[in-house]
Amino acid sequence: MITEESTVVVTGATSGIGLETARELAGMTRRLIVQGPESAAEVDGVVRDLDGRKATVVYVPCDFMRLADVVEGARAMVAAADGQVDALINNAGVPGSPARRLTTDGHERTLQVNLLAMVLLTEQLLPALTRGSRVVNLASATHRMTRLDLADLELEHGYDPVRAYARSKLAIILYTRWLAARVAPRRILPVCLSPGVISTSLLHAMFGTGGASLRHGARNVLAALTDEAQGGDYFDDGQLVAPSPEASDAALGQALMDSVFDALRPFLAVPVTE
Repeated sequence: MITEESTVVVTGATSGIGLETARELAGMTRRLIVQGPESAAEVDGVVRDLDGRKATVVYVPCDFMRLADVVEGARAMVAAADGQVDALINNAGVPGSPARRLTTDGHERTLQVNLLAMVLLTEQLLPALTRGSRVVNLASATHRMTRLDLADLELEHGYDPVRAYARSKLAIILYTRWLAARVAPRRILPVCLSPGVISTSLLHAMFGTGGASLRHGARNVLAALTDEAQGGDYFDDGQLVAPSPEASDAALGQALMDSVFDALRPFLAVPVTE
């Protein structure tokens, strides 16, 4: 339940759907913690605009291209939240690169930014999430276009930018459903959504022009944050629907998370809370 006293974290909040969502939340909550890859100086005007609303706004610069940055960002978020986060909106994401590209951590860029960094941040923030909090993960209807090959999760063979993006979003749904079962005893509610076909730079980079307004996308994010739901539910353009059969495969989700946690193990060993 989001109230006027809530503390909310929004990633990817310096542009697009994330920024529009942050604008809405800045008028509804007590404290808003926003993340982006830019330096504080580069987004000073954006942050000042948000801070001029109801919420106290804290900007945490954090580059998801570097997993060590994610650990430091999580530490800063927990400190800014005084150790209590009431909602986490994992909005940050990138389109597939035109050609396969590796991060300095050695992972395929789309997979790291869209999935690995999101999982790492969420795992680091879990101790700070309050009972009854909600985690909202942005997925995509493109998850229905692909299948997950765990033997080639990093797409060393047959790389394609749309495939890389769609597979990362399929993995996000699998993670959301896996996480829901794990945190149910704490009454933390993870859900995921496709915000719709929204006119963003990401959409235009991969699929051309068009799309609904950013406000439409933000309203769908807020609906996933506040509407009645069960852990692991998937919303598509504001409607609660079933994801693809592969996205609902619990055994595949467990196998995926075994691989993801193997990749993240060195970073998960670094605690960000006491």
